[in-house]
Amino acid sequence: MGKKTLNKMKNGSKSKKAIVYENLKNRIINNSLKPGEPLNEGVLSEELKISKTPVREALQQLEKEGFIENIPVKGAFVSQISIQDLREIFDLREILECQVIKRAALKADPDKVEALKKKFISSENNSKKVSTGGFKSGDEVHSFIFETYGNHRLIEIYRRLQDHIVRSRIHFFNQSHPDRSEESFKEHLEILDALKAQDPSRAEQAVRSHLLNSMEYLKKVI
Repeated sequence: MGKKTLNKMKNGSKSKKAIVYENLKNRIINNSLKPGEPLNEGVLSEELKISKTPVREALQQLEKEGFIENIPVKGAFVSQISIQDLREIFDLREILECQVIKRAALKADPDKVEALKKKFISSENNSKKVSTGGFKSGDEVHSFIFETYGNHRLIEIYRRLQDHIVRSRIHFFNQSHPDRSEESFKEHLEILDALKAQDPSRAEQAVRSHLLNSMEYLKKVI
């Protein structure tokens, strides 16, 4: 998100803290602010043409959410992404997604699942290589699981987790990985087919296998 977008947002009803928070979070997630990069209140204030107070408040919020770390004496920095961070993310995903999809399978509308499947296949066919767009279509499949189940608090929890999922993926998958892309595509199709069949056991296994394969592949490339 650049300065033009920031200026556009200023004309809306969002608070100054929310404007700065979204700007910095998006830049961290998209890796334009890289792990270990310093974040100085004064510099950010000048860059975003906004006072230091909302910058400070936004940095505090981002620190609570794990995007920023404060090092005594040195200051604020974009947080690093370690293998332990990845393990914790995948552990959380397994706990949440494997349980939620069993319940979602019983509530899934086969027509809606089929519509998403067609959209997912179309997205894959339009992508010549692994891209942010391709990743986004995969993320939609996972979000759909939570939306199908319909627990709004769980949806919000997963959205927050998904920010970290996307950030780590963009950081580590900065080049094409067509072999994993093809495998992941097939795994998402199996997830959708299991949902359409309203088969909780098959759906749980499909998600569990996908997460395990994703984590194993990440270990190889980092």
